[in-house]
Amino acid sequence: MAQHSGDSRRRLQWTLGVLAAIPAASAIGEIVQGPQGVPGGSPDVAPTVDSSLRYANVFKFAVGPVIWSQLGRVESSPAVPFAISTIAAGGLARLRSWQQRGRPHPVTVAAIALEIVGGMLLLIWQRSVSSKDV
Repeated sequence: MAQHSGDSRRRLQWTLGVLAAIPAASAIGEIVQGPQGVPGGSPDVAPTVDSSLRYANVFKFAVGPVIWSQLGRVESSPAVPFAISTIAAGGLARLRSWQQRGRPHPVTVAAIALEIVGGMLLLIWQRSVSSKDV
């Protein structure tokens, strides 16, 4: 049973390590390019919106290094579920935008699904690995 638990832990580490690259890469593009870096984006936004987008992406970028720094203790780190929960909450914020402003670009729709559904599945998986470690 210990081997099975270790396999699940390693798979979780690899999965989180790879998935953490998505917000980090996306954030870099949106910091550098501003609204044009967003799928379906446009340079025609108010300067305050451009500024806010670039600012918020610094926090989105930080998710990657936070998760990567915790992979060695993925089963016990409180930072991992916090980071995953933050991603899922971001997906919920995007849903609110969809409700108020209309359907976003298909890439963003996929991101919403990954953030919310994928985030919840990752939280369950992390909890499962954590409970097997006890």
